[in-house]
Amino acid sequence: MQVSPITSQYKPYKPTFKSNERIFRDNLGNVLYRNTTNFFRDDLDWKKFGNFIQKKYKDTNKVNFYCYGCSDGSEPVSIVMLLKELFEDYDKFLPIIAKDIDETMIYNAKKGIIPIDYNDFEAINKYTNGKFDTYIKTSKYLLGFDPIPARIHPDIISKIDFSLANITEDINNIQQKNTILFCRNLWPYLNSEQDIIKLVDNLSEKLDSTSTIVIGNYDERVSLNKLLQSRNFQKVNDLSNVYEKPIKIYY
Repeated sequence: MQVSPITSQYKPYKPTFKSNERIFRDNLGNVLYRNTTNFFRDDLDWKKFGNFIQKKYKDTNKVNFYCYGCSDGSEPVSIVMLLKELFEDYDKFLPIIAKDIDETMIYNAKKGIIPIDYNDFEAINKYTNGKFDTYIKTSKYLLGFDPIPARIHPDIISKIDFSLANITEDINNIQQKNTILFCRNLWPYLNSEQDIIKLVDNLSEKLDSTSTIVIGNYDERVSLNKLLQSRNFQKVNDLSNVYEKPIKIYY
């Protein structure tokens, strides 16, 4: 199947807010990658996503949950909080395997100290039924648009396995079945168009219909939605940025 070039179809996207940002450039000043993140990033309908995986994996005893490009840990922490609120048997999704190429980010994430701002405070309360204080310890009276340090409850951090890895080199460590793969807003930072296509091809070969891929709005800069669909992934109905393989029917 022929796929049209994707690098010429970049569509600029800027997050509306962020609680943490680090930008890495090469010697010529070109951006290599960014660590830009916040809790419960709004390019995913988290409640609908929770309902979707609740239904899809209700009869599954163990689900493999990966979060690549995890940055400072905001996203895997968001995942654990969501699971804890939605599932009585949320242990079957644990641990969350969280990986990033930035050694400093992984070091900080393991310590459980993450910058947080007022938007994060509101998002966490929204998706945890007002239980911010249960999960996060910080000086709330200082919360504003500038991030301040916050300590994540140790029980939440203990549910996440943080490590250093590049998804393009780590794909053999991803399980084929019953896998939820978060690889959100990292695709434009891969080295080349060929690397993007190769990774999608590898995921298409690796994952079966019991698995789920979750991407982000920023990934549309490389037309990732179109590319995934060309490789036999289908968009989950009424849920942006979530894809799965169709179930094979044998006659």
